[in-house]
Formats: sequence, C-alpha cells, structure tokens
Amino acid sequence: MPNEKKQSKFGINLISILILVVILGFFAGISGEFFTKYYLSNLAFFRDLYFTEQTDLGQREIIIREPKKVVVEQDLRINQLKNEIQPSIVGVYKKKTTVKNLLDKIFLPADYLGQAVVLTSDGWLISTADVINSNKDNLIISYDKQIYEIDKIIKDDLSRIVFIKITAQNLPVIRLVDFTDVNDGQQVFMYNSYSDQLNLANIQDKRHKIINNKYDFISSSENLDKHILLDRELDNEYNGSPLVNFQGEIIGLLSGQTDQLNQAIPLHYINEIISQVLKDEEINRPKLGINYINLNQAYGLTEEDRQGLENGVLLWPNQNGIAIKQDSPLFGKLVSGDIITSIEDQKIDQGTDLLDILLQYKTGQEISLGYWHEGNEQELSLILQ
Repeated sequence: MPNEKKQSKFGINLISILILVVILGFFAGISGEFFTKYYLSNLAFFRDLYFTEQTDLGQREIIIREPKKVVVEQDLRINQLKNEIQPSIVGVYKKKTTVKNLLDKIFLPADYLGQAVVLTSDGWLISTADVINSNKDNLIISYDKQIYEIDKIIKDDLSRIVFIKITAQNLPVIRLVDFTDVNDGQQVFMYNSYSDQLNLANIQDKRHKIINNKYDFISSSENLDKHILLDRELDNEYNGSPLVNFQGEIIGLLSGQTDQLNQAIPLHYINEIISQVLKDEEINRPKLGINYINLNQAYGLTEEDRQGLENGVLLWPNQNGIAIKQDSPLFGKLVSGDIITSIEDQKIDQGTDLLDILLQYKTGQEISLGYWHEGNEQELSLILQ
C-alpha cells in the first residue's frame, strides 16, 4: 500500500509539472510576441519588419514592411562605397609614343589594361601580374586626370601580386581586411575605374583550388594556389579591381587571363612581405617544404587513413614522389602519412588553412608544431627557413 500511494503521488506531481510547463510556454509565447511587436519594432534593425497573422499551417511569417526602403538604403550604401574607394584606385594603360595630334593622346578602350590600388600615401600601388604584364617603360598610370610614369615594379611570383612605385604624395590609402573576417556567401563589391562602375557579387569559396586530376588534391606549403571564387563572372575591364566589403576594406584583387573574371587573389598573401618591399628588401617567406592533403577537402579516406581525425593536413607525396623536401626543417622528423594539426597552438581546421597560419610568421622564427604519428599525438619545435 505505501508503494502504491507513492506511485500515485508521483504520477500526480508529474502531471502537475507538465501542465505548469505548458502554461508557462503559452504565456512565454504571448510575452515574446508582445515584446517583439511593441518594443523591438521601435529599434532600427526591426523597424522594417512585421509579423503576419497565422497562416493555414498555424505559423507566422516575417515580412519586410518597406522592401523599397531597404533597397534604397542598400543603393545609398553602394554609392557611399564608390565615393570612398574611388580615390584609392588608379588606371593602368599602355604608354603612348610621342604624338602631335591631340586626339592621338587620348586613351582608347584598347589602351586600358586594368587597375591598381593605392597601398601607401607616398606612391606605392598594388596590382596583378595579369595587368602589369609588360616592362615599366611600356606602361603608364592615370590618376585624377594626371599621368604618372612608373619608377619601379616588383613582382611577387608566388602570389602574382605586383608592387608599383610612382612619384606621388598624399594619396588616399585603402584599408586591408583581416582574412579571418572574410566568409563564404559574403557580399562584396568590385570597381571598374575605366567605366566608373561598381558591381556586386557573393563569395562562393574563399579558398578555392582548381581540381583537374587526383594530384591537384595535393597542396604545397610553397604554392599560393587558393583564390577567392565569386558567384558571377565579370568582363576583363575589372582586371586588377579590388574586392571590397561593406566596410570599404579590400579583400583581394580580381585576376584572370580570360575575357571573364570570377577569381581574386587574397591580399593576406602579401601581409608579411609589404614591409620587405617598402624597405627594398628581397621578398622572403617562411618555407616548410612539404606536400599535403587537406583533410577538410578530401572525401573518401578511411578512418585509418585519417587516424581518426577530421581536421589537419596529411603529408603525402606529390606527382614526383616527394612528401617532405630534403631542405625542409621537417626532413627526418616527420614522414609521409603524418598529420599536422596545429602551428603554435592554432588549429588547422575548416576555418583556418595551414598557409593562413604559416604566412603570419617570418623566416628564422621558432615555432611549435602539433602532429599525429601512427595514431599518437606529438609535438616538436623547429626554426622556419
């Protein structure tokens, strides 16, 4: 009998709790709708939204109250961006020979090669190898209706970004973005200095790598072969155009040798070498001397192949049979099949590539490297070469 009373009492208590939860949930829903309608609706972010009455399915829909207003505000921001970045972009043209006829001095569309972006106020510019594909004596810079001779050209062969020096002062500088703030699906803008047009696109893949055969899955720590892929193609007049976010920060430079462009070189490739170029030093990046497969991008590997890991880079021979070069600081320390998981406690994962981390350091720096060997987690220190 005592047990039956306890069970009966427990059942009554459980039912009471369930009823109380349902009642509280009901009032919470009403309070939430009241709070949203009469308080949040007065805030700027929610001002243009309202909730419909219940649909046939018993659900409510969020509707933009004034879609035209939202479009107008976006158009205004686009015009603001155009005014912000326009003074920091210059045109690159084929240099004309000495002419007497006034009309022959005017640049034609065929003379336009692309554009460059102001990097420093004292005349350093950046563009791409697709735009600056000739000797400096055959090129000319047009800025603010003035013509500038090119003093110096320095090409970074790995990134294919070109540094250009002109004699100028007080140029407006465009801001560089932190690549960690760049995301797939993000809306970006491209500016065509020749036609004075701003175009919109979305980032489809911030680390796009062209794959044509199985060996393309193998990356090199010395090959900057990942680019920002857009969801649309632009004509060749956008060559060298900056990719800009809503804050007016530059993400990359459009680059391509075809009539249609849809890829950009990310500017974090040059962050650590800018000071070297400005000091007239030789461009020098740290090298690991390894070939690897990014586990995030390789589907079909077994649990054993991955050593149970989802992230990291698997050291693997390239088409020439080399996984670790003889001049690598890792030669004799790691072997093919080992998986590097971190550098200086920064994890290599979906959001952070090995090169993203490596490019933050300089030659001669000592770093710690985390890796897995035959299912065991280990760590070593090395000096970057």
